[in-house]
Amino acid sequence: MKPGLAGKLALLLASVGALTSGLTGLYAYQTSRQTLVESAQNTLLTSTQVLARRITLSRQEITRNLEVLARHPAALSTLQQADAAQSHELAMLFSLLMSANPSYFQIRLISASNHGIERVRVDRQDDKPIEVTGDDLQEKGHYPYVAETLKLRAGEFYLSEITVNHERGSYAGMDQPALQLATPVADGRGVAIGVVVVNVDLNGMFALLAADLPANFKLFLANDNGDILIHPDPSRTFGFDKGRRVLIADEFPPTRDIVEGRRGHVVFESIESAGGNGPLVAAFMGQAVDVPSHERRLILGLGQPLSEVVAQAHQFGTAILQIVLGLCVGCLLLAAILARAFTRPINALNSAAQGFASGQPSGPLPVERRDEIGALARSFQQMQNQITKQLEGLQNNQQELERLAQHDMLTGLPNRRLLVSRLEKAMAHARRYGGEVSVLFIDLDDFKSINDRCGHDTGDLVLKAVAQRLLSSMREGDTVARIGGDEFVALLGAPTPHAQLVTVAEKLLGGIRAPIDIEGVELTVGASIGISRYPQDGQTASELLATADNAMYTVKATGLGGFAFSSKPAD
Repeated sequence: MKPGLAGKLALLLASVGALTSGLTGLYAYQTSRQTLVESAQNTLLTSTQVLARRITLSRQEITRNLEVLARHPAALSTLQQADAAQSHELAMLFSLLMSANPSYFQIRLISASNHGIERVRVDRQDDKPIEVTGDDLQEKGHYPYVAETLKLRAGEFYLSEITVNHERGSYAGMDQPALQLATPVADGRGVAIGVVVVNVDLNGMFALLAADLPANFKLFLANDNGDILIHPDPSRTFGFDKGRRVLIADEFPPTRDIVEGRRGHVVFESIESAGGNGPLVAAFMGQAVDVPSHERRLILGLGQPLSEVVAQAHQFGTAILQIVLGLCVGCLLLAAILARAFTRPINALNSAAQGFASGQPSGPLPVERRDEIGALARSFQQMQNQITKQLEGLQNNQQELERLAQHDMLTGLPNRRLLVSRLEKAMAHARRYGGEVSVLFIDLDDFKSINDRCGHDTGDLVLKAVAQRLLSSMREGDTVARIGGDEFVALLGAPTPHAQLVTVAEKLLGGIRAPIDIEGVELTVGASIGISRYPQDGQTASELLATADNAMYTVKATGLGGFAFSSKPAD
């Protein structure tokens, strides 16, 4: 007996319902998977940028330590007079620095004379600093970190290539990935008579920097030529030290654009890599080296296993498959009776799924029904809510990482990156409407003495207090930023007359000079302020900051604090 119209319609509706549900589930699964991958790529890129900033801050911390050592009177005395007492005092200082910085393999004071003989040397052995003396001190004048550092001026720094250390000597850095940072020690005439060198454990430094990253993130580092320096598989690192080339671009072809200078960063989804990492979602970026070095830049990357990124999409896919199977059974049972009414809820579900997949409001769902269609609607709504919550969580995490990348971690103030962005916007507004922009470059006076006397923790509390005082002294629309160390910048976006700028500068100086109570101890700190204005003192953000910086140094040269303008007022 041939099936009747109702049977044919029921069969047709059941088939259409099953097909529609299957396509909807597949589309929702693919969309959720792609969304998760894109969100992971954005998170990795932001994390890579934050890590690059931490690398820069770590390098700056090392250079500050080098500068302290190079300016220490014992360093100059040891190089000029070979004073044993001064040498031992300097060795004690080296030891303290190495104890405080586990990533330091070695610190040395090397003379420019006698073929670069080591005057003071402290090595790390069995995780303890050990002073090396007597005949164990070696001549190092033929090494680039000595010869090239001696060509620099006082206050400049040299960064070596990152390579495996094979220097003769028994200490923890032998045959380990390392780099050297060095600065000259100058006499009273400004002539370099020696160098201070810090040998840094590359793996240890990056392990500390990456400690806050999720455990499943994989870290990659390559030099300017693309040679792999850090890799989850240690056998793929420093191939050039073993007579072969292991290149990041061979393992991850999209990074070739960074190696060849065509792009600053790339994000991608990789297939099985040569290092056996499995498919990855990865982000790589090039970071310029801003001190004299054989390396022009480093290539930094983070990867996350693709399987972990899309794990939630697989869970959604399983739920969707179960829903589709349930719908098919329901369609077969109910289609004969509800053939006509069945088309309306199916279309509603299909429209909701397509609207949600395209980012549009899904519209009302028939969740009040007590049949398979209602169950499908409720399951779909639950899946939609789960996806939405996950995407909101990922977006919130990304926003937090972006905030950290644009703000100073100690004071919470905007950093140089955010300051320059706001300054460029203010200058563009001033160019368009004929306004004026003012920049006050603020540098604390004798702040180093607070760190030396009271410690860096107290120094950090002083910086926080100064930051709050600067904020409370400015208008709501102005910006106060910390751009490094004890340097702050105040940006006044609205036109400000010369007399009012003077008032602002005096108010800032008064707020800074007021005693600061740190655990019952009153500390005072002064400041020097340089003021520049757009358009008379610069046409770009860099020029405006530079002229304000120069004016600040003019004030600092007097040793009396205060403020000065980059140019005479036009009004």
